[in-house]
Amino acid sequence: MGISILAGPASKDMAKGIADTLADKDEHVRLVDVDLRVFPDGESKIRIADAIDGDDVVVVQSTHPPVDAHMMQLFFILSKVSRVASRTVSVVPYLGYARQDREFLAGEVVSIDAIAKIISSYAIDALITFDAHSSLALSYFTVPVHNISAVPLLAEYFKKRLAGEGVEAKDVLSISPDAGGADRAEALADMLHCNSIALRKSRDRITGAIKIDHEMLSKMRDDLKGKVAIVVDDMISTGSSVAEAVRALLEHGCKRVYVACTHALMLDGALERIKEGGASDVVATNTVPNRVSKIVDVAPLAASAVLSILSTSSASSKVGMECSSSSNSSNSESRGRGSRGSISTT
Repeated sequence: MGISILAGPASKDMAKGIADTLADKDEHVRLVDVDLRVFPDGESKIRIADAIDGDDVVVVQSTHPPVDAHMMQLFFILSKVSRVASRTVSVVPYLGYARQDREFLAGEVVSIDAIAKIISSYAIDALITFDAHSSLALSYFTVPVHNISAVPLLAEYFKKRLAGEGVEAKDVLSISPDAGGADRAEALADMLHCNSIALRKSRDRITGAIKIDHEMLSKMRDDLKGKVAIVVDDMISTGSSVAEAVRALLEHGCKRVYVACTHALMLDGALERIKEGGASDVVATNTVPNRVSKIVDVAPLAASAVLSILSTSSASSKVGMECSSSSNSSNSESRGRGSRGSISTT
């Protein structure tokens, strides 16, 4: 029995990175391709290229745009793997629908609840993702979820880059584009040994236009003057909020502004919009493959989490076999309650 890393259609490079990392630690690791065929009517067919029966299987499939297509592909793969694998770990670098985590308007479907129910219905041992948009979204899953932060990787990247540019920590600011991301900006600031600021923004309910609170920044002009700012967020979609933040920071005295995120969706000309706002560079991880996501690689973190899950699961299985004769009835009752899965954040 070995470890098979399944390369979903959305994450071929990520799967290879995880497989390469694991192969250095275990000679029984192999990369298995997943073939996708799309028919003229839009339906698709998934085929796993090699036999995986009895293996520990790691399904690597991100659900970035086109989200619905990539999500359906994930469901198809899990439906097959969960029936034949010894143990199954699902690596979903970018978890789509995590922003739809509550009923904002009467009658709205809580989309991530539906997604979580489907994924949790398969016999998988754990789900691994990166910087999920909210802990509420993860609470809908009834399988263990490992939510890994990519902020340490972004911090390491900027430590090296800023040192190479001769920028000292006292001249750096970690910026959240809104109050909701304040903790993330503070975490980056702690790692870079600099200060952090959470901007205040508002959105016009009619036009959707983003406005940054310039009055707040005006009062902080002395703190901003000559600084190198890093605007950090979990994801960038259209880039409107980030572009406005960059523009405002430069207007109020920052010397240079970088933009960093875990998930660079980069929709509707986002990169050009951010660059036009004055950003010196945009840096992202490779959870979503595109031209700004080739620098910060999360594959080693995913591989480490996979090893931890499989080793823990193996130990638990041995204990479970020793105790099964005395606890089968209680375990059966517990499985029937549909309790929430555990969530770990690293």
